[in-house]
Amino acid sequence: MKLLDMTRKYGNATYNYPFEPYVVPEGFRGKPAYDYEKCIGCAACAVACPSNAINVKLNEEKTKLVWEFDCARCIYCGRCDEVCPTNAVMLSDEFETAVRFDRKNLLERGCLEVEYCEKCNKPFTTKKLIAYDLERLKRVGWDEATLADKTKYIHTCPECKKDITVENSTQYFVRKRK
Repeated sequence: MKLLDMTRKYGNATYNYPFEPYVVPEGFRGKPAYDYEKCIGCAACAVACPSNAINVKLNEEKTKLVWEFDCARCIYCGRCDEVCPTNAVMLSDEFETAVRFDRKNLLERGCLEVEYCEKCNKPFTTKKLIAYDLERLKRVGWDEATLADKTKYIHTCPECKKDITVENSTQYFVRKRK
């Protein structure tokens, strides 16, 4: 009887969860929600994910970049939310992630178009990431010539950039020795 008196005086200490919706507190780290429209394919979320729940890789034909989230591996740490530059991955209030019979229902996928290098024609990044970078460069306020030079540089893969740099430095040292 004493327990019932305390319950009446102080109220319930538990929630009537399965029968009423549970309201999560502010700052709750629920299931990451992926917004395909905002994603630029930078793979920062995949690099930051400690449980490898997020993978970003080229498909077999090397025509699309595939973003894949496996909710079964997620530890809800929030690193993907912290590192995403466009807020394409944000933690939601969703915490009920159980599925029946098929684990594939826990997978979420998105595909992005690939950008090819102007020099070697190999895929190296996404078109959305190139557009994002160019838009950020335009905000800097450079003149058209500098912007055109930077645009050409952005459309080149890292291997070709390295080759161009080595070639330019070799020409510089050869000219200087003469």
